Amino acid sequence: MTSPETPSPKVLTGEARLRQRSRRIRNIWITTLGAGLLFGVAVGVADKRFGAELPPLAFWAMMAALVVMTVVINVWYLQGVDEVEVQDNLWAAFAGLNAHTLIGVGWYSAAARGLAPTPDVLAVLLATFIITLLAYAGLKLRRRLG
Repeated sequence: MTSPETPSPKVLTGEARLRQRSRRIRNIWITTLGAGLLFGVAVGVADKRFGAELPPLAFWAMMAALVVMTVVINVWYLQGVDEVEVQDNLWAAFAGLNAHTLIGVGWYSAAARGLAPTPDVLAVLLATFIITLLAYAGLKLRRRLG
């Protein structure tokens, strides 16, 4: 039983819950982009400063930090996500995996036959990210437009 002095828990409306969820996801995206930017700058500065002379221990420490950062952000994200968001992420990841396979294997096969230049890993990775992002955005847009 609650006393008159004890405030009752605040009940959120559907719109307030949606705003709260959107704000949480936006904060996670901003954190992810910021962490990725900081990590990219740190790797770039270390590469510019040390180049091939970067000590192996420092390199592996940076890679371990990347893994930890990725796991922490993903766990943070997955703790409060609903089944619709999980489904959208799975479909987008599926599209990205297929694109990565088709682009990577296709380009490698064409290069092996002399029909294309040697595959550029960064170009394949960026194409994968772009296609995954477009698939995710398309799913979100389709859900919004109904």
